[in-house]
Amino acid sequence: MNYRLRPATDADYSYCYRLTQRNMGELFRRHWGGWIAAEFRKGFAAGNISMVIIAGKRAGFLSVVKEPTALYIDNIQLSPAWQGRGIGTALLKRLLAEHSGVSIRLTTFEDNPAKRLYERMGFVVLESKGMTVKMEKTPR
Repeated sequence: MNYRLRPATDADYSYCYRLTQRNMGELFRRHWGGWIAAEFRKGFAAGNISMVIIAGKRAGFLSVVKEPTALYIDNIQLSPAWQGRGIGTALLKRLLAEHSGVSIRLTTFEDNPAKRLYERMGFVVLESKGMTVKMEKTPR
């Protein structure tokens, strides 16, 4: 599947908000009691986000934060219309290839279907806290 990435702008906020709420809302309700709009707003930093573009339209986004000793995947979201087509795998492979010399970390829910993808890509669980897990892929 052909896609391209472009830097996000503040104008992408509403799209990212709605997509994340749609994709993750049930998990947030189940584990944290609900969706907290202010938390998403606080964590939205356009400078860390790349929009996934397919056929000229937004299909999702990837948010990555550079930490002192690692790269942290803050969020990966794909529109339901584009899920299950290998795009998430391609995004992760690209990220891993571009940053092969550093540890890459993320946090997800134990029962998030994406966790299986992270495990296939070589991420291992570092810490479990309730239904939240911290995962890491160390450099080759």
